[in-house]
Amino acid sequence: MSTRRGGFTLLEMVLATVVGSMVLLACFSLFVSMSKVERSMNRASRQMEELAVTQQILRKSFMTMTLLGEQALENAMSEVAVDGVIPESARPSLPRPRLIVAFDDAPSIGMMMTNAELDGVRLEDPAGFGIGPQRIEIVLPDKPVPESMRLFPPQWVSSPGDDLLAAFDPSGIGRPENESGVRGVFELRPDGARERVIEGYGITPATGLEPRPLTPAARSVPDGWTLWWRPVYGAEYEARQYDRPYDIDTIPAMLEEAVPLVRGIRTMRVYAFAAEEDPENPDAPLNVQRWPEYESTTTEDLPGYVGLEIETTGGMYADWVFEMGWSLAEETSATTPGEGEGAAPDGQQPGQQPGQQPGGGGDNATPQPDRTGRFGDRT
Repeated sequence: MSTRRGGFTLLEMVLATVVGSMVLLACFSLFVSMSKVERSMNRASRQMEELAVTQQILRKSFMTMTLLGEQALENAMSEVAVDGVIPESARPSLPRPRLIVAFDDAPSIGMMMTNAELDGVRLEDPAGFGIGPQRIEIVLPDKPVPESMRLFPPQWVSSPGDDLLAAFDPSGIGRPENESGVRGVFELRPDGARERVIEGYGITPATGLEPRPLTPAARSVPDGWTLWWRPVYGAEYEARQYDRPYDIDTIPAMLEEAVPLVRGIRTMRVYAFAAEEDPENPDAPLNVQRWPEYESTTTEDLPGYVGLEIETTGGMYADWVFEMGWSLAEETSATTPGEGEGAAPDGQQPGQQPGQQPGGGGDNATPQPDRTGRFGDRT
């Protein structure tokens, strides 16, 4: 009697292979889907945290603006007026507005968008006006962001040469004369573009740092736009007063203090607006006016509110309205040498060091206000 050895037939082997492959494919698809969901949730969580921090920074900024006194502006205008009219040639010598909402015309933005297209990403105009991104230039008592938020804090930087590190020290860059507080700007650049510019100059994070510098955007495909804050120093101030070309992303010394606030912005619109009642018909709807471009120097021309609408690539949406608050910094003109013994230079108080704000606190000292206010009663 012969015995038959049991085994799998060819059909059974094929069926087992097919079923096993289907199970493995399902597991792999589930793993890929879970990874995508995790990355999406991490991105949304990061953007939500960045938006929350940025909202606090912007609220504090708009509530602590440093404006110019009306009398100080009138005095400056009277000094350059000819028969009661200010010549066009004299306008650059007038104080620059303390709050400026405008469209950014930096040539480097177009180049950065072209580089993004080479990476396979087409970035749309974030403001939606077909002109370009908007910028907010504002004068504050102090820097609105802490030093720890800088992209490359000084102690984190490794560089191939000391001369390059010296080039990134902005301490020698002049501040505008009679400028009260710190003038800075909130501006947009494509994700990773400014990081690439900085690294292109040879500035890279040192190794073994804790926590690690947040620079992954410089090595990945752009996801949208990044909102930055940075200070404005004298060279840029003068160039903008005279409408001369000035591209901040071509000057490494100006980028060392730039701070990225929100990455992955799809759209961002800024508008100054006022909402006023009809005095003849209090029950009528409020008369609301919005301006995508605006300038303010004193409290008389300050808008009622500033609104900012942001949508991120991670699906986050924010529509903020910020109330205006201010302090009037004393723009003192020291006595001339013929009027007092040991008079300080023009625009500097006696006993005050060059570049130091009144009050003895150095470049970051808070100017002494003579009155404060807010525009909450405009509505």
